[in-house]
Amino acid sequence: MNETPPPPLALSAAALPDAPLADALRLVALDGAPVLLASSTHSAAPPHRTDIWALPLAGRGPSGAVATIPQLLPALPRWDAAAADGGALSFVVEVAGGAVNALVRLDGASDARTSLTAHRPFASFSGPRFVRGAGAGSLPAPSPGAVSAVVDSATAVVLEAAAAGGGPVDHPIGECIDVVVLAGSPGPTAVCKRVAPGASRGGALPGTVRVSARDAAYGPAGAEEAPFGDRRVFELDADRAGGGLVIVATSAAHLLVAHRPAPGAAFRVLPVDAGGADPATFSAPCVLVTDRTVTLAVLSKARTPDARALVASWPLDPPP
Repeated sequence: MNETPPPPLALSAAALPDAPLADALRLVALDGAPVLLASSTHSAAPPHRTDIWALPLAGRGPSGAVATIPQLLPALPRWDAAAADGGALSFVVEVAGGAVNALVRLDGASDARTSLTAHRPFASFSGPRFVRGAGAGSLPAPSPGAVSAVVDSATAVVLEAAAAGGGPVDHPIGECIDVVVLAGSPGPTAVCKRVAPGASRGGALPGTVRVSARDAAYGPAGAEEAPFGDRRVFELDADRAGGGLVIVATSAAHLLVAHRPAPGAAFRVLPVDAGGADPATFSAPCVLVTDRTVTLAVLSKARTPDARALVASWPLDPPP
């Protein structure tokens, strides 16, 4: 039976008020609605800091500045955000320390600052992300605040707080230079970028995307899949779509989007209409699924006065 190809996903510009020289984006769900977060790092002279702004995409949620992260060094920190209890935002942030990077969690409601990696003071952690739960953009159960990251630019782990208030526990995922982990049933899913030869872009090394099912302890639980084949990508993000998965990644000349409707189904790469923007300038892709609606965003011309966010959304029923 012939299947009519879906129309291209159309990207359109979203203003980034009060966010000059934006360098990163994230999407979170607050009160069931997508909110775009953008950051810019002020590093010309001390005191260095990274400011984060919010832009509600569906008319609900915070607007304007939502966090300021002080830092000792002028490096651009990688960070992630999630909705905590009461609708506040929590952040996990990469803290540059020269040769060794640490991770801290910032509680937006109380401004509490918690080290996640003090138990491994000589390891360098990068690319932190909250492990996403079944409710996209929210902290997962049963381990609120579980965080994935890459250790020493080579191996992915999931950091979970131990029972009874003990120290964090590291669950190894395997060889990765970037990773997104999604909680689910019967077990989590890991979306991993493996290093590939080639020049970096915007500080991101090229790699290939691999998807693997994991068991309850984050060990391998099935064969790996390659949603984009061996195409090289720079940055990626992923979210659950019901029982399926949506992955977005930047490549040398395209924004790549793959959708798998259910475990065991084949991934389908969806066409994207960049709306006249140059995909070679894209960075910081992010995706969020809320109520069977997918929202994705990507940053064009990061860290320039022309920086802008490009956004697309579509319902998963019927498939795009």
